[in-house]
Amino acid sequence: MLGLVLFAAIVMLASAGSVRAEENRFFRTATFEQGEQHGSVNCFGCSVVVKGDLDGEIITIGGDVTVFGTVHRDIIAVGGAIHLKNGATVDRDVIAVGGDITTEGSVTAPRKTSFVAVPWMHLPGQLSIGWRGAVALLGFHVVCVILPILLLRPRRVRNVATASRRWVVTGLTGMGAIVAISLLLDLLDEELNAGDTAELAVSILFLAVLAAGIAGIALAIGERFFPRHLAAALFVGGILLVVLELVPWLGFAVMVLGSCWAAGAALWSGLGFRGPQSPGPRRAHATLKLTP
Repeated sequence: MLGLVLFAAIVMLASAGSVRAEENRFFRTATFEQGEQHGSVNCFGCSVVVKGDLDGEIITIGGDVTVFGTVHRDIIAVGGAIHLKNGATVDRDVIAVGGDITTEGSVTAPRKTSFVAVPWMHLPGQLSIGWRGAVALLGFHVVCVILPILLLRPRRVRNVATASRRWVVTGLTGMGAIVAISLLLDLLDEELNAGDTAELAVSILFLAVLAAGIAGIALAIGERFFPRHLAAALFVGGILLVVLELVPWLGFAVMVLGSCWAAGAALWSGLGFRGPQSPGPRRAHATLKLTP
């Protein structure tokens, strides 16, 4: 979930460094009509339609790309599908993360070996919803709920849920942690040249914290419906999170705010080790008997 957001941000920043003229669109479809046009387009929360001849890159985050004409540079859809219609021509890489690459009729693609589709990933809030991406998103949440329950025990997860009720504090804590992790990963890569092993270790550690937080906020949400049933509360809370993340546009906000809330709740509760503790076994009081 978080990795897709970071990947999308990296793609956008990389494209911003291009010397070519480019256009940024937000929540409004970009359509290139007939004729030859130059320049790249970055489309956030929207789709791109090419009917003419475009000499530029296309990057969409959360939307689809449909090509009727010609695109001379890379096409990247993060959280969307790419549709190549009859008569379309693509000269460079075609990458769809979160959707399929479909061709219809006669399509000219000299570098078809560079087509890459990853439909098993779903960017929350993306406009098109595929069953494989929805299943993967559900599976992600199932793992995030089951692992903390098995490893930390239900009492620890309840402590995380209790901490999540302070949503302002935990949200700000999580936001700071996500920013700090991003800066640390950048430092390890750019300045220290620590290698992939160190970056992987940091990423796994943060994902463990995030999983504990997701289990906690799922329990906190579900307990509003089933206050005394752990399994039912976790199920309902997890399903509600998945449904909200599948809603176009809204799902992106749910992902960002939920990640901050979850990470902050896990950190604020010390992964559930800080909170009400179960009472230990009572010791029988010693009695003194006087015997004659």
